Amino acid sequence: MLRTVGFVILSLAGTVAFGQTFHPDIPRAWDDKAVEGFEVPLAQRDRSPRYMTAEEYYALKVRPIYRSYPAYVEGKEPAGYIESLKQKEPEIIFDASQLRTKEDWIQAGKIVFEAENSFSPARPGTAGTRIPAAFSTYVSTDGVLPRFVPGFSYIVRQKGVLEVGSNSCAGCHTRVMPDGSFLEGAQSNFPYGKLGAPPTSVSPDTLRRIQDSRWILFGAPWVMTKEEFQKSITAEEFIREAAAFYPGIFGRQGTSANHPARVPSLIGIADIKYLDSTGLVRQRSMDDLMRYAIVNTGLDITAHYGDFQPAVGSTGFNAEVGTRFSDEQLYALALYLCSLKPPPNPNPLDDRARRGQRIFQQQGCAGCHTPPLYTNNKLTPASGFMVPDDLRKTDSIMDISVGSDPTLAMQTRRGTGFYKVPSLRGVWYRGDFGHEGQADSLEEWFDPARLKEDYVAKGFHLGPGPIKGHEFGLKLAPDDRQALIAFLRTL
Repeated sequence: MLRTVGFVILSLAGTVAFGQTFHPDIPRAWDDKAVEGFEVPLAQRDRSPRYMTAEEYYALKVRPIYRSYPAYVEGKEPAGYIESLKQKEPEIIFDASQLRTKEDWIQAGKIVFEAENSFSPARPGTAGTRIPAAFSTYVSTDGVLPRFVPGFSYIVRQKGVLEVGSNSCAGCHTRVMPDGSFLEGAQSNFPYGKLGAPPTSVSPDTLRRIQDSRWILFGAPWVMTKEEFQKSITAEEFIREAAAFYPGIFGRQGTSANHPARVPSLIGIADIKYLDSTGLVRQRSMDDLMRYAIVNTGLDITAHYGDFQPAVGSTGFNAEVGTRFSDEQLYALALYLCSLKPPPNPNPLDDRARRGQRIFQQQGCAGCHTPPLYTNNKLTPASGFMVPDDLRKTDSIMDISVGSDPTLAMQTRRGTGFYKVPSLRGVWYRGDFGHEGQADSLEEWFDPARLKEDYVAKGFHLGPGPIKGHEFGLKLAPDDRQALIAFLRTL
């Protein structure tokens, strides 16, 4: 038996009474013609991804969203809790037919944002009953673990069978704020790398599995052959990379394990013209945001990059084989993301910040970080990249390169040859500055010492070395630098 509950229908009755009926014109998310132009070509253009067709995509089965249930820390779980979950009927909690107002659709999008879409059997301890003591600060007073953490909640898709899930949007885009609250849509700072003890050794069998998995996630045969790639992943290198974990930095598929990308904030995403650090996706409308969600939950894993296809079917990083989002789910998700607001800013525009605002203007910062969005929404070429003439006609491209490390932009499956000019809005509650998150604060970003060859970054780093790129502001006097930072924290 399967019960469909809309997303708590009783809560919707009130919203219908107070809001106008909303009849959205939901676009066809995976349209062949639209897909052709929604991404900037890769730096090596003949390796730009070729995705499945709309016919193939819509032949996949829609993946329902089922109710999930919290996990508890050891000693807090109610007596008989697990057995009671096994007696529950599966409940679908997203039902577009029950949505009446725009607010209903936004709240339904929150459900999509929080929904896991890869599943595995729940075994004793897999839903977080045994976690590091350091995680106790994230547990509610009644012992409930944070549900946005992969594997920290139970899902019932079949009566009597408990599963745990992973790969939700919320898993990477939820920030723990100083007061302990969780801010959805923000850049993550959750210490996922501390969910288990760092490895001290790796068996040959485990190393082979790691090498195979990494090839699927990061392989780019036009940069390095599979043999060369796998030889570069030694046990010592894997241990070194695991030890370098830093919150908010994520070697997402298509990037690199040793040049990962920082997790972006999604708050204010409706105003951003290019998505991803490398400006991979052109956001021309909300339809492109829907397509971006499709690609980033696994479709890029099965794409063809010239003659290379990372994986044919399901992997541990994408959704179940043969399933997809519905267009209604994607539309609701996009509405929710576009509705996200920043938290109240506690930093006043006082005399020092106003002085910093004048310095911001005098130094020409507004040329790239143009108010009110504090980005000009343009692409800047990576060092050594020759911009094709046709892209100058179709895209917003600057002539200047700021000298950032070009690896992510030039040698990965997301490498377009560009970096986008990021928005400075919300830098007061963000961290991990630079596209690899090497600087963990604005103070470090504006510290001239970061350019030294023996510099040890306070953010993500695998060893000593300079934080390259964006030297603007480094020659300011210390007082001027602090005033500029004070202004940036008001944005």
